[in-house]
Amino acid sequence: MTDISDTNKGQSNLNIATLRTLKVLSAFANRSGPLGVTEVSRTLSMSKNMAYRTLKTLEHEGYLVRAASGKRYMLGPGVLRLRGHIAEEQFDIRVLCKPYLQRLHETTRESVFLSVILGRNHVTIDSVEAHGTRVSHNPRGLLVPLHASPASRALLAHLSDEEIETYLKVACPLERFTDSTITKPEALWDEVRLVRARGYARGYGDHYANATYISFPVLDATGRPHAAVTIGAPKDRMSEEDVDRLLPRMQAIIDELNQQSSLYNADAHIEFEGAVT
Repeated sequence: MTDISDTNKGQSNLNIATLRTLKVLSAFANRSGPLGVTEVSRTLSMSKNMAYRTLKTLEHEGYLVRAASGKRYMLGPGVLRLRGHIAEEQFDIRVLCKPYLQRLHETTRESVFLSVILGRNHVTIDSVEAHGTRVSHNPRGLLVPLHASPASRALLAHLSDEEIETYLKVACPLERFTDSTITKPEALWDEVRLVRARGYARGYGDHYANATYISFPVLDATGRPHAAVTIGAPKDRMSEEDVDRLLPRMQAIIDELNQQSSLYNADAHIEFEGAVT
């Protein structure tokens, strides 16, 4: 027979744990930059062990992701899902893009990823995976700076010049991932102009080596980015010549997607961690 006091105690513990989780999540919502275990512990007057366990839970569920340093946390794509549920028009970029991701996968037989801006990074929120050997990819919580990888550059190029300048101020020196990562601001501006001119970003092995990528922006009516769609494959299975051959068919699918995405407004403002306003 269950003791009433034990039941009440369990209910109380559940409420306390829930309240603690909500307080931690609120702490991130009220701050523009990342937080670590010590900061959360101090801010919310809880033990470091409690703070750590709560942070790990929120990370596991996608509401937090690791910042670029790997030691601190910031809001993750789970928050974007919540925001989508309460948005006035109930707009969900994943729902809109899903059939187009599938069509691109059927056209190329390769992996297709959907990424959005999160802070000064991009994060993948959906994908259709290829069979067999795949490109290196972490489907949840991997933050990639906006200067590295074609998805990042497809997004960055469709921000305003002022926002790009702000990104350069807070992100420099630009982190290098491979020998071909763009780390000079002048070279990044050249890439921005190139992406804007041709409407897509090619992969240079600047984040993952030995892979072929091409990324297209998903835009609103003003040309601001909702997301980026990336097709990726190992180099030994998809060459740059293969990309050129498939490009007209891929572009036609993306054009259809952008006709739909232009009916919805992208976020009006992008905030970069560390920016001085």
